[in-house]
Amino acid sequence: MTVKYFLTVAVIFSFAFPGLRSSSFLSADSVLTNDTSAGRFRIKSMDAELRIKFNSSEIAPLDKRILFNDFFRQYSGIKDALVYNDADGAGRKTLQLLDEMKSASDKITKENDDALWKIFILNYESIRSKAESLKFITEQRFMFGEISRGIVNLIRHYGLHDKTVYLLEYRDDSLNANQQWLSDKRDARNPFIGKMNDTLHTKVKEVWIFE
Repeated sequence: MTVKYFLTVAVIFSFAFPGLRSSSFLSADSVLTNDTSAGRFRIKSMDAELRIKFNSSEIAPLDKRILFNDFFRQYSGIKDALVYNDADGAGRKTLQLLDEMKSASDKITKENDDALWKIFILNYESIRSKAESLKFITEQRFMFGEISRGIVNLIRHYGLHDKTVYLLEYRDDSLNANQQWLSDKRDARNPFIGKMNDTLHTKVKEVWIFE
């Protein structure tokens, strides 16, 4: 595994999944936190856990969001495999996710030739080839970090249906580690170190609510 390989994958995912358009969020007055002391939700501080309710009229139509529910389910399988240090399972499930996303392309782009999705399709073969070559758990974890960046941006852009998900952060300054991923559970199962309850370095950053 070379530095060139890691940079190649990182560049592919950086271009394939650029940042979110701001209109996907509700206004600042609708951003929620856990603080309900005033009888309503509000932003408590920059470090507070944010609860973000997405406006269904500003993300993808229902049929596309249902597709992303399935993508998220498969993505969660990769995460679970890495929590259990299962490199083979993580590799197999990564390929399944990529293939499923590719096969759903016509449905995703129906009535809207979305540039974000088009970039993913253009890079699909290269991403899949890199994923297929991975053998070791450290490689799988690196790939999961890059896929997480993509999935985070895609779900922000397209949305989910009737689901609440958690944006978790793993940060360990002693190891220069800082990674984020999505989960449908509020837990501290860390796929980047294969630990079931990493309460020391894992925390919920945001809660995303999709109707």
